[in-house]
Amino acid sequence: MKQLYALLMLIPTGLMAQSLVSTSPQNRTALLEDFTGVNCGYCPEGHVIAHDLADAHPGEVVVVGVHAGSFAVPSGSQPDFRTPEGTTINDHFGVNSYPAGIVDRYPFSGGIVQGRGAWEGMVNEALELPSPVNIGLESSYNSGAQQLDITVELFYTSDSPGGNDYIHVLVKEDHLTGWQTDYGNGNQPNYDHTEVMRAYATPVWGDEVTTTTAGSSVTRTYSLAVNAAWTLANLEVVAFVGEYQGQVYQAREVMADGGTTLVVGELTSTAGSAFQSGSPGSGLSLGNDLTNLLGADEDYEVSLSSADAPGDWTGTFSVGGMSYNAPATINITDGSTEAITVDITPGNTVGIATYTLTVASTSNNNAPVLVQEYHVISGVTDLVVNNPQAETHEPIYEGALSAANQLGRAKTSRNTFLGFGEAGALTDVLNLYLNVSWTFPSITDDVVGVLEDFLDNGGNLFIAGQDIGWDQSGDANAYGTAITQAFYSDYMHATYIADGSTANSSVTFEAGDLVFGNVPGSGINSVFGTNSYPEEIEPIAPAVPILRYNNPNKIGGLRVETGGYKLVYFGVGPEQMSDPAVAEAMVR
Repeated sequence: MKQLYALLMLIPTGLMAQSLVSTSPQNRTALLEDFTGVNCGYCPEGHVIAHDLADAHPGEVVVVGVHAGSFAVPSGSQPDFRTPEGTTINDHFGVNSYPAGIVDRYPFSGGIVQGRGAWEGMVNEALELPSPVNIGLESSYNSGAQQLDITVELFYTSDSPGGNDYIHVLVKEDHLTGWQTDYGNGNQPNYDHTEVMRAYATPVWGDEVTTTTAGSSVTRTYSLAVNAAWTLANLEVVAFVGEYQGQVYQAREVMADGGTTLVVGELTSTAGSAFQSGSPGSGLSLGNDLTNLLGADEDYEVSLSSADAPGDWTGTFSVGGMSYNAPATINITDGSTEAITVDITPGNTVGIATYTLTVASTSNNNAPVLVQEYHVISGVTDLVVNNPQAETHEPIYEGALSAANQLGRAKTSRNTFLGFGEAGALTDVLNLYLNVSWTFPSITDDVVGVLEDFLDNGGNLFIAGQDIGWDQSGDANAYGTAITQAFYSDYMHATYIADGSTANSSVTFEAGDLVFGNVPGSGINSVFGTNSYPEEIEPIAPAVPILRYNNPNKIGGLRVETGGYKLVYFGVGPEQMSDPAVAEAMVR
């Protein structure tokens, strides 16, 4: 492995024309090191969670798949994705259960190393922390030397609290085909492995930076020989900076061949929130400011798009008094700022839509595209909220609401739901349906905050899934907190009794119940393979039981009317019913 290190350079900020790094204070990004292995049956779930987190936070979450530990040891023709660096990191942090995740190597209250159910919370917490330093990089392929030439730039917006810092540079590869044990979907001989760490271009614990005071700029260059077994087009370079063997402040990634974080400008929203409540025929005007930071006049291509807006919704943008419904090129002089207004008008069709404003430098095709997303909800009265990894079962909820002729129905992800809730944009929603299924954490502190406000203001809640109660049980492996546990007892009016097993093989609904008394019984399918845990619960008054298992002493569902809200809770999900009509009736 070939590694070159350039001398540290201090560059007066005023002399920098184009830069790979922003000089404005920024929060931390999230480096998620996913410890995985080809023989780890639950690791594919970790891969999906990591991918979803990166998608939910574009440009803010960097995922690195570290194949290490006993489950990464191949047999026969299985691929060997282990690296010396990965093993060193795995052993240093004491990783011994897989999949495991480390986010920014930060000492969270649950520990530095945590299971996949905790990753979302870890990422969200990390992204709220300030960073003393910003990082940028560019990478190019030298075909003659068959190596990557990499430049990393740092800019300190405040003094680093740890004193000296360390730059780390690594290469990862996507689309490596090979064996993967998979408990959820069956073993896969041709699994598409992504984010696979290949090698470090720096020492595994980094390249020391000694000038870490506010206003300092640092430039380093590195090179890394490209292994003949790697596919150049599938390689990405990751750079991150932080303390020695400790907290990571920022991480960025670019394509290995021609990738760059060149700062082309700054796009900021002045709309107050990216989550908005609309109404039919009433326009929303959402302000944005675009500043040219290239050091020269530049043409920018501006566009507004939506992949999910109903056909009778409209979205346009305006610049300098001109309105556009198609991409437009605008010129901005060096250092100046131009206002861009996004105008969104919902039609009569109920829905949730995401509109994406993008700005690209026409002279720098490989530079990052500036992005601002807006989420708009209009006319929705019945909202299905899918937990991450529960989306597969969402059609049951959609079908039930459609059969009930709920014209105000819509669906969304948990992250988007939280955005609307925290922005106060759920005022038209009357009924929430939480599709938890068998996912972890089943509910989070942030979700509880939105749900309590929703219920306190007269909303109604349906929530279903196995292990919601177990997750609040206090078990050492559960993800419940004091906040979620209090919600479980005080709002859901439930006491967790037992995890349940395949012995709970069928359900009957409480005879005489005004809501569910006429729903027929059903068998329980093993939709989660060998992981069947139809939960046993006890209602807390005024809640009443609505579902019992084949042992009638075991309760699996309840409903409650408090005078302020109505709530239905099933400890076995509708997706587990062998009779689809029963699954639909549970939701309807």
